[in-house]
Amino acid sequence: MKRTFVAMSLFSILLLTGCQDDEAATSAAIHQQHQRAAAQLLTSAEQLESAVQNYCQTPSAQALTTSRNAWQQLMQHWMTFQGREKGSEAALALSWQIQFWPDKKDITGRKMTQLLAQDTTWTAKALSEQSVAVQGVGAMEWLLYDHPERLQDAHGCALAVAIGQRLHQSGDSLQQAWQQNPWQAMTPQMALGEYVGALSNQLDFAMKKLSLPMGKPGHPRPYQAESWRSQTSLAHLKANVLAMQALYLADGQGLDALLRAQGQTALADRLAGQFRSLLADWPQGEGLGALLKTRDGYRSLISLKNGLEYIRFALHDEVSPALGIVVGFNATDGD
Repeated sequence: MKRTFVAMSLFSILLLTGCQDDEAATSAAIHQQHQRAAAQLLTSAEQLESAVQNYCQTPSAQALTTSRNAWQQLMQHWMTFQGREKGSEAALALSWQIQFWPDKKDITGRKMTQLLAQDTTWTAKALSEQSVAVQGVGAMEWLLYDHPERLQDAHGCALAVAIGQRLHQSGDSLQQAWQQNPWQAMTPQMALGEYVGALSNQLDFAMKKLSLPMGKPGHPRPYQAESWRSQTSLAHLKANVLAMQALYLADGQGLDALLRAQGQTALADRLAGQFRSLLADWPQGEGLGALLKTRDGYRSLISLKNGLEYIRFALHDEVSPALGIVVGFNATDGD
């Protein structure tokens, strides 16, 4: 009897150690993923800053297109971090500074108009003392897409360059913030909870990006969409889903692998398949505006929302119990 008890205890310890090793490897893989993404974001911020400076020195239609393309590239890289609400506290503190959204009252537009009305030569330092609504990607979008004529004068150009420099600073701070692994000091199980929480938070945020402009059937609110000025909100939402898929897989060491290691192959297959199906059936176009105008377009967004809802349900009601995780409230609760 005693030998059996000892043998079972040793087996339990070995099993627990194996699980902890898997979870530690997952934590390291996710940290590396964030480091790579932060480096890409910094590079794109530098490219946007350079493109805007070049436009202001030599204005042309091609230079404006180059600046817009650089802005879109920065937005694509920002979608990796948007809405996760877990990880480095220093990185999370930069979120509103990089992107002020939702902006239901068009605070960005009003604040930008006020800045341009002031007799001030704007610099990154002076801008840092203003509202976060004028320091990030939304402010740059306002200039590049809604009011490119303001780039024809020195005052508007100085503001654009200052915003570009501010985004560069934010990108540098983000990269520095991710130098350290924020989950390293946690127990493997706590780190796993943070991982699932980050994926859950980003999923909730992505669904909010859909629900706000969709409004109620027959009464859409297109100006509540993210990046409505550039009509790129749908492309950015797709980048969110791609980022969530990458986070779920985590280079073969993420939730997918952990579920399979626990014998939850069917659940892992369903989740991985849902991500693939969502992306394969993605609606055509860059923005939400056109889809909100037609019944078929609106139905395609409902289908998209249902697909995201399925992943949300699986995370909360299946994945978390299977891995012994308690997922708490997130950043969008109570909105």
